[in-house]
Amino acid sequence: MMNTNFIFSVLASVISIYTILCFIRVMLTWFPGAEYSKFGQVLSQMCDPYLGLFRRFRFLRFSSFDFTPAIALCVLMAAQTLFSSLSMGGSFRFSTLLAMLVMLIGNIFTSVLGFIALIIVIRLIAYLFVGDGNSSYSIWSVVDRSISPLIFRIAGLVFRNQPISFVKALVTSLITVVLFSFLISYCIRILGNLISMLPF
Repeated sequence: MMNTNFIFSVLASVISIYTILCFIRVMLTWFPGAEYSKFGQVLSQMCDPYLGLFRRFRFLRFSSFDFTPAIALCVLMAAQTLFSSLSMGGSFRFSTLLAMLVMLIGNIFTSVLGFIALIIVIRLIAYLFVGDGNSSYSIWSVVDRSISPLIFRIAGLVFRNQPISFVKALVTSLITVVLFSFLISYCIRILGNLISMLPF
């Protein structure tokens, strides 16, 4: 029993370290040239085969936003949590695994919604200082082109057949995304607890 617990503990530690490496690899893509450094290339060789598995899912990309790295990291964190639980003598039941899968899906949705909310908040703050961005080459113009289809679609569901300003679309979308995120979190928590109580 002790040997099994030790193996699960080692697996949890390895996955935890690999998760950190994958996170650093993703962060390097945000800095021009960093991923082509020697360190970046080593990380690329270690992490890209795994991260590439999720890039096949095109529905995880919206406009210029790519959510596949977030999903890949969530899967690693779920695996790490599973092995940590097993290393501490937790029992392996199908209902526990199913509950973790439901929680993982919920975490993926809330992570994506959280990222969208963060982008909207940043854009709202920038709007106070920059406005709508006079230059078509400004970073805010690029952000606006990326998020406009989404925020106007969300706002259009709330204000049907009404003219909607950019700021109104931002605020409406932010409130909708935050409320929806809380609703998903609450439902997933209840569903996960109910599934984990199943006797198999």
